[in-house]
Amino acid sequence: MSRTKHYHDKHEQESSQYYDNIAGNFDHSWDGFLSSFFKRFIVKQLEIPRGAEVLDVGCANGKLLKMLSQAAKRPIRGAGLDISEKMTIVAQALHPEFKFVAGSAQEMPFADQSFDIVICSASFHHFADPAAFLAEAARVLKPNGKLVIAEIRIPVVTHLYNRFITRNSHEGDVQMYRPKELSQLFTENDWAIQRRKIARQIQYYELKHKRL
Repeated sequence: MSRTKHYHDKHEQESSQYYDNIAGNFDHSWDGFLSSFFKRFIVKQLEIPRGAEVLDVGCANGKLLKMLSQAAKRPIRGAGLDISEKMTIVAQALHPEFKFVAGSAQEMPFADQSFDIVICSASFHHFADPAAFLAEAARVLKPNGKLVIAEIRIPVVTHLYNRFITRNSHEGDVQMYRPKELSQLFTENDWAIQRRKIARQIQYYELKHKRL
């Protein structure tokens, strides 16, 4: 599905261009290699109820939805959203059983209360306005819906790494977060942590919004 090229900030534009360039070879790229650890972690941790509608934000080539479906040993109803239009084209060709859409996580092209679970895997650090994403996740989730965030954890040197990406990243990276910072951000935006797991370079959260 095509979209009008509109970006909310330079980070979205950088992300779109970067991931467009590696869309056809994502699984063999460095980004694809790193993201595979997060996908496997989510599949191991997350329980998907029968019949649940699942949205993968920052879906890349759609592999996570396929992995979740295989782990559940039954088809799941899923959709993927990515800022890279070429990535969604690749995803749709690889996984025609799901629907993939190009667009911004800060203004999702989905109706209110469309999904039971929204997943964000190793993508949260790309969002220049994380509060906008968190508000959008609350909007598109059904009552009792769950937001799942698996994000990069860089112990000790988070501040130094953020200085590095500010000066050198061309992938649309905005900011890496310490667990304490993410927890505070969730609380400030009315999300309660139902489950948290820290494992080496991965921090994993299952969240529920106060209105859901």
